[in-house]
Amino acid sequence: MAKYTIPLNGYASATLTIETDETDPELILEEALNQGVPGICAQCSGWGRPFSIELGDEWEETRKPDGTPEIYEGA
Repeated sequence: MAKYTIPLNGYASATLTIETDETDPELILEEALNQGVPGICAQCSGWGRPFSIELGDEWEETRKPDGTPEIYEGA
């Protein structure tokens, strides 16, 4: 089973790493997003500090110039 890393952009940046037998980039992206996006720790969120970061549900995947999702094999 191959492992893929998918970069995501929002107010912050994150990556998802999944293992799948899929090879189609669109299906790999869909499977990764179905697993959910990561949260951030209390320190990174600004908990107890004069700033805070809240991550919403609206993440935008990074795409290559040809329109396919940017996905890296191996991790």
